[in-house]
Amino acid sequence: MMYQISLCETKGRKIYVDPELCEGFYLYPGEVRRYKLEDGKQVTEEELTQIRKTCALPRAKKRAMGILVKQDKTEQELRQKLEQSMTDSISLEETMEYLRSFGYVNDYRYASDYIRNKKKRKSYRLIRSELKKKGIPEEVLEQVFAEEGEQKGEDIREQIEKYIRKYPEMNREARQKVCAHFYRKGYAGSLVMETLERILEDKED
Repeated sequence: MMYQISLCETKGRKIYVDPELCEGFYLYPGEVRRYKLEDGKQVTEEELTQIRKTCALPRAKKRAMGILVKQDKTEQELRQKLEQSMTDSISLEETMEYLRSFGYVNDYRYASDYIRNKKKRKSYRLIRSELKKKGIPEEVLEQVFAEEGEQKGEDIREQIEKYIRKYPEMNREARQKVCAHFYRKGYAGSLVMETLERILEDKED
């Protein structure tokens, strides 16, 4: 099948190669000249595929690896970055498949590492909310939080010890304020109270 080419200028340095009745892709002006593409030119589907695989796909893979070298990303975050770089959807999907096959992008691993790195500073409720915003699927969240288990007193102890320094006397009112503070941060009231009491008992000893 033959496709008629239209070349569309973009705000960036790339040119969109738009084949009629088929999704296009972005090339640099030098690549357009190399393949002698011009408005109205007829090309086959095989030719279009070869150009995309030679230029657009390797560029998408290189861009993705450059992003991941600097910082681990969820699939959603990486997709958004590639879309911002004007990666066509076909090259994007092939790039994501390539990255998954080598374990370069893995939402389960990302979520597990995120919990371990954040649980000393944030509640599971807040961590879960942040991971959802990053695009981690619900089924992955269910799995990683089930494996992690309930949040423990050791995860919050340091925060409580630091916070209670503002209260010279840990009376009933002070205890209520401490519990209210950490409840607003997403921690279970029972966890806060148990950890607080353990801290106070240790101080007495």
